[in-house]
Amino acid sequence: MIEGESLFNDGTAMVVFLVLIEFVEGNSLTFMDVVIKFIRLSFGGILLGICCGVIVEAILKRIHNNFVLEVNTTIYVCYLMFFLAESTELHVSGILALVALGLFMTKSGKTRISAESEHAVHHVWGYIGFMAETLIFILSGIIMGERATADDNLIGAKDYAKLFGVYVCLHFIRFFMILAFWPCL
Repeated sequence: MIEGESLFNDGTAMVVFLVLIEFVEGNSLTFMDVVIKFIRLSFGGILLGICCGVIVEAILKRIHNNFVLEVNTTIYVCYLMFFLAESTELHVSGILALVALGLFMTKSGKTRISAESEHAVHHVWGYIGFMAETLIFILSGIIMGERATADDNLIGAKDYAKLFGVYVCLHFIRFFMILAFWPCL
């Protein structure tokens, strides 16, 4: 549940980023343009994820007890759905579509995976997740290390001070949010 909430936060942050980047690019948007784009990206991605979940559930029902096809189906649908969300005229949030698909599969689609195949599906996705996280952190480290040590001084002492300030502010914000919602918790 916590992981799903964290993924929804990341997806929503990406949607807000995509909406705000238009302002940075100099595009003039009305308030309604921003609201419509936010709703289309957010709810459109969730709707696409649920629709793909229903389709995957039907496919898995037909190929029951064939772990190779079940693993491949779960993989190719994720990539196909992300491509459809981000690269076609739909232009909805691929991240939120994947989160919605994952939550749908956890809730009801998982029951369509045969007991014999569940072990294989779990291990393949665990490996894919591990490799993706490792690759992201390696690439991020290389890029940040390269920029921090470059001759053109892209990252300087002021940037590190700002980063530390943001870090401290985030802790204060979290503290006050926990304090404000403590009665609900």
